[in-house]
Amino acid sequence: MRSALLLSAAIFIAALMPQAFALPLDIESDFEAATVVSLLDDKRADSEAVLYEISLDTEAETILRNGTELGARITLRGQRDHPLRPGFAGDFGTGSALAGAYSGLSGGFDSAETGARGRVEAAYLRADGGYGELRIGKDRGVAARFFEGAPSALTYSAVANPYLDPTGLKINRTNHDVTGPSAKLSYASPRILGLRAGLSFTPEGDGQNLDRSLSDATGQPGLGNVVEAAANLSRTLRASGIRIEASLAWSAAEPDDVAGLTRDRMETWSLGANIERDDTEFGISLLQSDNGFSGGDYSAWEAGLAHDFGETRVSLNYGEADDDLARLSSEGVSIAAKRELSDGFDVALSYQHERLSTSGSNRTSKGVVVEITLQADFFEMSRN
Repeated sequence: MRSALLLSAAIFIAALMPQAFALPLDIESDFEAATVVSLLDDKRADSEAVLYEISLDTEAETILRNGTELGARITLRGQRDHPLRPGFAGDFGTGSALAGAYSGLSGGFDSAETGARGRVEAAYLRADGGYGELRIGKDRGVAARFFEGAPSALTYSAVANPYLDPTGLKINRTNHDVTGPSAKLSYASPRILGLRAGLSFTPEGDGQNLDRSLSDATGQPGLGNVVEAAANLSRTLRASGIRIEASLAWSAAEPDDVAGLTRDRMETWSLGANIERDDTEFGISLLQSDNGFSGGDYSAWEAGLAHDFGETRVSLNYGEADDDLARLSSEGVSIAAKRELSDGFDVALSYQHERLSTSGSNRTSKGVVVEITLQADFFEMSRN
């Protein structure tokens, strides 16, 4: 199936070659760098004081004479996350060495530390016309792309779906990212009356990526024949000025057997909603997965409230997550404020309290976390 995807991409490119040099072309590259600095009270002394991420995102697009928009994208990312939490995986020493097929969390013993890593996080082609958008290549699936959830002043170290985790305790994932940016084929319909639907198929969800790395957990299976279906709603009620965004997603996958144990077919559901009026925003997201094992469910939810005081955004977020297979339960809360100090330069200050409960102990981490983000245009070219 991977070969079929590569062949389809080659045919896609070959079909464009005869007219490529006669088409307009726009290329944009953006650079982003972020640092997370923390001062945490952690009895285990396992927290990390400084984490970072850098990314270079390049997109090229052109428009055919029939109005179809063609594009290509490649994203390079590098980061240093918590050394015991590569790719959101983690081994917490609670007894069970098997990892959930969705959660990636294990109750095995702590694995070897992982340092800075780099990956190609996106490399796909797309065609967007009157009948919808088709993507082929290394990309996230529609369940993650259509995600809606709680607002936060934090981008990298939020309560749920963190890119960087200074505590090493965050296990809350509600964004329904089943495969990470693995090679896949995706279709998304046009948006009609604010509603858009999509389908994705991933032959092999190997997840060798920064935020979804399945193989980094002990006993973690590979995923194959991953199917995702999702819907997204975006509407503004003009009479009241309320903007509503919502998402609903389902996925199924075939996990590989591990250590002679037969896993079940994995199914995952998620939903999210976000309501915004004037300068105030409220959102919630929920996810439920059977993790590929009977009695080994993973569930997570988060709620958040944000308000803009001029150029400063303040947010309050709370979330919980449970992994029955790894025997883990967590609670997380953050109070944060973010302000753009100059064009492309943001600073966010937060107080965070994270608690992870296991069958034998409770682990906590609390204190101040600072995010510093720099965004800039790296390259631009336009040819008519």
